[in-house]
Amino acid sequence: MSLSNASVLSGATMAPSGGTALPFVTAGIQGNKNPIYCTDDTDLRTRRSIVCTTKEPSVSSGAPNGYTQARAKAIFKAPLELDNGNITVNTLTVELAYDVETTQAELTEMLVIGSQICSDADFLDFFKNLNLS
Repeated sequence: MSLSNASVLSGATMAPSGGTALPFVTAGIQGNKNPIYCTDDTDLRTRRSIVCTTKEPSVSSGAPNGYTQARAKAIFKAPLELDNGNITVNTLTVELAYDVETTQAELTEMLVIGSQICSDADFLDFFKNLNLS
């Protein structure tokens, strides 16, 4: 599959199946940020985490309806110990920016399409091999 002929389902229902639960707990909300970490990981050097942040819309005369977009972002970090003993951090960033007039149904549709971009076979070569075709 390729990006050139990709397709996703509009109005789909997404439900993960199989696997085992990966538990996360908060390290404490700090302003507009809630860092959470995986309690299954005992080595602090390679502990997986997700940092969730939000940004409220604010008044902006240059914005189409007078407000900036609301933003919600989650950054998943998966540290990896390399064969040479060094640590690298693999990262996945998911961000949703939307106008205050966006309906809940429109937000849900964007999230459903986003989940397919992350998991659909049409996009795997893009992510795994950096292939834009």
